[in-house]
Amino acid sequence: MLIFSSEISSQKELLKTSPLSGTWIESINKTDTIVFLSEFDGQYPVFEFKRGFRITDGMKLPDYYSGPYNYWLSEDHISLFWFLSSGSFQTYYFKVLPEQGTLRIGSFFKNPLNDRGASDTLVFIKIH
Repeated sequence: MLIFSSEISSQKELLKTSPLSGTWIESINKTDTIVFLSEFDGQYPVFEFKRGFRITDGMKLPDYYSGPYNYWLSEDHISLFWFLSSGSFQTYYFKVLPEQGTLRIGSFFKNPLNDRGASDTLVFIKIH
C-alpha cells in the first residue's frame, strides 16, 4: 500500500497546474467575474465566467455567456472555448499585469440585448 501511495504522489507532481489563479472582477461595471479553477489542474485549464442573472419567461437564468471556459495562453493572446457552445476556440488579446493587479482581455462576449458601446478590451482586477 505504501508503494501505491508514493506512486500517486509522484504522478500528481507530473500534472500541470493552471497558469492563472484567483478571482478577478471587471473594473468598470463590477458585475462580471472570472474565477480560475485549480480543481482542473492536470487537465485542460478552465475558468468560470460569472455574469449575474437574467429573467426569461419568469425563470431566473445565468446571464448570457456565463459558465465554464477552456483556455490556452500564448504570449499576448488567449484562446477560449465556451463549454456551452457548439463552436470552436476563438482567440482574443490577453495580458496580465501583476504589478498593477490587472488582467486585460479582448471582449469575448457580447450581451445580445445591449452590445452598443462595448469596449474591445476588458480590464479585470484581482480580488483574491
